[in-house]
Amino acid sequence: MNINDQTDTFQYELAKLIYRFKREYDLNDYTIAGCLDFAKLSVLTETDDVIFAGEPDNALDMLNNPDLADHEEDTDTDDNNNITF
Repeated sequence: MNINDQTDTFQYELAKLIYRFKREYDLNDYTIAGCLDFAKLSVLTETDDVIFAGEPDNALDMLNNPDLADHEEDTDTDDNNNITF
């Protein structure tokens, strides 16, 4: 089997697996996409561990606390025209 046939077979089998899980479980598309993204990162970095750690997104903070969305970030300027947040 050449590389093109192998790629087609892999893609077909992966699609079948995804559709089977969508049928059998209550996973939404975002969860499936997130799992696929994690698998992609694992393949590209050759690890099964979480390879990043970060602060929560500002957008996620706004979703969790709607009061934050009503206020813009405060900005002050000092005498040197540096903006501070």
